[in-house]
Amino acid sequence: MRNVFAFLCLGLLLLSGAAQAGSDGAKPPLDLNRATAEQLEALPGIGEVKAAAILAVRDANGGFQSVEELEAVRGIGPALAMKLKPLLKVDSQGRKRVKASNP
Repeated sequence: MRNVFAFLCLGLLLLSGAAQAGSDGAKPPLDLNRATAEQLEALPGIGEVKAAAILAVRDANGGFQSVEELEAVRGIGPALAMKLKPLLKVDSQGRKRVKASNP
């Protein structure tokens, strides 16, 4: 009887672990050209200051053309950029068009 209980507990433990592992990868990548500061801050290694720097570079350049451009943001080096790459995307439709100034 003790073995049955042990196997039942082990089975439940394995099933709960499998359910958690399956739900972790359910989020789609975050679009760098549409993300808010709050969404960026939810990423690993990104706090309030780095989120603000990302938004500043995005606004100054009219958006990102690729996730690799994230390395141009102060405080984001190659290691952090590689860690973030699977969590991000750049939607070409989301890129802002920079208006030419009229004389």
